[in-house]
Amino acid sequence: MVHPEPDFGPEEIRSYLKVTGWAPVSGGAVAELWRLPGPADEVVLVPMKPGAPDFTKRAHILLGDLARVESRDVRTVQDAVATVFNDVTDLQASHPTLSDGSIPLESGYELFISAKRLRVASAAATIRRQGHFRNFPTRAREQAREVRLGQTRRGSYIVPIISQARAPEDVYSPGQDRIDVGVEETLFDRRVTATMSRALGVLEEMAGAEREPTPSEITDSVGEGVSYELCQALSKVVSADAIGTLAVTFNWSRVAAPPPGTPPLVEFNQAAIDVVDRVSAQLKTRIYTSRHLIYGIVTDLSRHPDDETGRVGVQTLINRRVRTVWMDLRDTDYHAAVHCHDTGVPVRVQGSLTSPPGGQATMEVDDFGPDPSLMATSLDTATDTETPQRRDG
Repeated sequence: MVHPEPDFGPEEIRSYLKVTGWAPVSGGAVAELWRLPGPADEVVLVPMKPGAPDFTKRAHILLGDLARVESRDVRTVQDAVATVFNDVTDLQASHPTLSDGSIPLESGYELFISAKRLRVASAAATIRRQGHFRNFPTRAREQAREVRLGQTRRGSYIVPIISQARAPEDVYSPGQDRIDVGVEETLFDRRVTATMSRALGVLEEMAGAEREPTPSEITDSVGEGVSYELCQALSKVVSADAIGTLAVTFNWSRVAAPPPGTPPLVEFNQAAIDVVDRVSAQLKTRIYTSRHLIYGIVTDLSRHPDDETGRVGVQTLINRRVRTVWMDLRDTDYHAAVHCHDTGVPVRVQGSLTSPPGGQATMEVDDFGPDPSLMATSLDTATDTETPQRRDG
């Protein structure tokens, strides 16, 4: 029997086994034996050389063993192994009168286009919070070319959006003095997915409320990533005579904890879309101040004990180039910056950014803290004692 080439390698296999409870017991450069503790005392062989003539055969034997142990079909297990380092966002379209798992051709087209619109709008809101973009940042438009679409699946009609994820504890270290461009590019995908999840969660809450959302609630929703463009992406796919319900499920990578405050599932029917349309109309006509977002690590700290503010440098990517953005932080935020620097925690900063080419980048800060897209971080361990006069990362 000829097996198709697997879409994963030894790194994906070992990571998947680790997060599902298996542990290595022996092996070398060619193959490893992994054991699952329990009454059955299961043992599987993991091929370690992708270029070996029997790698494909051994990989499919392994998938068969895992499918038997997990009581799942081989294809489901294969997808789980192949995407162990990815976040997978499922867009599930359904209608009560279409029970065969199909949708009309025109509706399918809108679903795929909406997948792109949702992603790009979320990427734009990850770069800056704005109620109506009109013109997306270049980095946001590029997002649609970087994520992938998985094979459509039955269960109504499911379109998977596959994006990168990475465990932040594997890529940051205390006192780190420089970001890794490749890591930051990968983590941008995770930040976009987190923005999308939170924004859609806010829209679902407003749509499910027993009253109309107030202007202040709509304004606050912009701070969570809601925009006119995001609302339009939802509205264009849900219609009474084609797609009755759109469900969005966020399947977070098994090797990186889900971002705190992100709903695992949101749903929008026609009644919900009616509310989304009203939110959309207000976002289009109202004027909102654009607030930039940067992500990175604290590399520089400077404060005299008598100063009311401290000088902080955050290394980040601006237009995919490494820049240090300088900001003055008051006491609480400065202590947070010290804590994040000392513990290797990445930060997210929101405010008004000035970054002239060849000049010093600065930011007037509205909000400073640990990056909520990557991990739940407590600042309880930050001390209230005075910091040194000079600290350099």
